[in-house]
Amino acid sequence: MGCYTGAFTDGSDYISGFEDATGRKLAVVMWFNNFTQDFPSLECSHVWARGSVPCITWEPWKGTVPDSDYTLQKIIDGEFDAYISKWALDAKAFGHPFFLRFAHEMNGNWYPWDGSHNGLSEAPAKYIAAWKHVHGLFSASGVLNVTWVWSVNSESVPDETWNSIGSYYPGDAYVDWIGVDGYNWGGSTWTTFDQVFSSVYSQIRAAYPSKPVMIGEFASAPDGGDKAAWITDAFSKIKSDYSGIKLFNWFNITKERDWTVTDSSSFEAAYKAAVADTSYFLDNVVLPSDSH
Repeated sequence: MGCYTGAFTDGSDYISGFEDATGRKLAVVMWFNNFTQDFPSLECSHVWARGSVPCITWEPWKGTVPDSDYTLQKIIDGEFDAYISKWALDAKAFGHPFFLRFAHEMNGNWYPWDGSHNGLSEAPAKYIAAWKHVHGLFSASGVLNVTWVWSVNSESVPDETWNSIGSYYPGDAYVDWIGVDGYNWGGSTWTTFDQVFSSVYSQIRAAYPSKPVMIGEFASAPDGGDKAAWITDAFSKIKSDYSGIKLFNWFNITKERDWTVTDSSSFEAAYKAAVADTSYFLDNVVLPSDSH
């Protein structure tokens, strides 16, 4: 198997434009939901009807900081059980396979579910307990169409022993895919694809060799180097040196930087050429409907 093509297009209205610009159908469409939002049945159905698989990044917060209303301990204590169970039942009713990327980048310091906001050295155990709690509610509801994605940041912030990625791992029985997010931030911190992903990829493959890997989010800023060349190199490396990566999601939005490939003819052309190998970069995901 090669590598599935995916992207965050910043809304379902932009899926067709991204596909037209890049010359490839998306195997996976990723987006974000927080704990104030119901299961996105309509969006999932729309994506599925297009022939793509949804990938929901489910964030346990209301989407703004500070956010002390949402902590790992509150998840463990069951304060959100009614909401989570309803979300799970609606996911079951959707009836088609989808990826669920829950509480991602926990080894960073910018989310209310990360280690820095949950007691530092005490946080990894809390994260694991919260993950298992949510997973258990899905199991109790008989949800069989979810593929669980445990997704880390490419760098641990802070870079401390207690905050190592492995300390947050819930266990093979609770995780289907391993995810990793990473960016070339450009400017004075310009980094190649290898510099972003090589170290964390090696750790992941050594620790979890049986699990397929997805790049949950990645992109390059335009300033500080040649973004078109970065794109060409990134996909060449995925194909030649990162055989464990079975799915990527390009982060196609202008946010902290202009991460897009569709706002520049040169970036668009580089991306289109880089994913043109249809024998390796695949647009049709096959997922089991009976994951854990």
